[in-house]
Amino acid sequence: MHTPAHILIATDLSSHAGRAETRGAMLAQALGAKRLTLLHMVPRLPLKALTDMLDRTPLETEQMLVSGAKADLAERARRLGEKYGIEVATAVKIGRVHLGIVALADEIDAGLVVVGGYGAHLVRELFLGATAEKVLRTSKRPMLIVKQEPLSPYKRLLVPVDFSASSSHALDWALAIAARAEINVAHVYEAPYETTLRYASVDDKVVESYRSVAKHQAHDAMSAFLKDRRPAGTDFQRHILHGHPAAGIRDLAAELRPDLIVMGKHGQSEIEELLLGSVTKHVLFESSCDMLVAMA
Repeated sequence: MHTPAHILIATDLSSHAGRAETRGAMLAQALGAKRLTLLHMVPRLPLKALTDMLDRTPLETEQMLVSGAKADLAERARRLGEKYGIEVATAVKIGRVHLGIVALADEIDAGLVVVGGYGAHLVRELFLGATAEKVLRTSKRPMLIVKQEPLSPYKRLLVPVDFSASSSHALDWALAIAARAEINVAHVYEAPYETTLRYASVDDKVVESYRSVAKHQAHDAMSAFLKDRRPAGTDFQRHILHGHPAAGIRDLAAELRPDLIVMGKHGQSEIEELLLGSVTKHVLFESSCDMLVAMA
């Protein structure tokens, strides 16, 4: 992968948003990014409601919110620039939040988009909210969702793989972000038609033998996937599990307690190319740690 020269951080200026801002600046410094941009989107629907409540003209309300956001962003940019020694630009735009993020990311050719996992509307958006998922559905750029307080560099990563191009990019990101961290590479395999065979009263020994073949194939595929990928003298922690991918990743994450999960947006399935990959979506909503979604 190419080191991102420009990182875009979307912030709603809430207290939780500071986590994304700090983590984005930490990564910019670690990856050698040349520039960071803080973006705040003023959504139109709350803007209209606020205009009615304040008994102001739409233009007056817009100017008030934009002016306040610019001042807030400027101070945040100053602090991040001084602490991490990186150039920080700011932008305030009005419109649909996810479309504004995607548009600016394309405009500045952002190598990574960073958003917070929680925002100012925690009750309405529940765990992750609609914004991050909508950006992922719309954008083709790598995206980091920050949920935890960034107290230190990432130390333990979990990289679920299905050996697709997206998985390869995910592993590249994991190595770039935290080459010295503990990197756990996991594959959850299913033996096709296993349940159907059991319902068809196929002998258990035959089914177990069929599953054993699938297991050996998974181990061989993992070895081939990881060959020559790790710097000399170190190795990945490998995990081969049987079951449903989303459930297996969730359970492994609960056991390992990683501070970052890195995975691809889409997997091997052609159906997943139409939408945000179902496994990725499940992990996105069910995990409590940060998550980076790589693109093929």
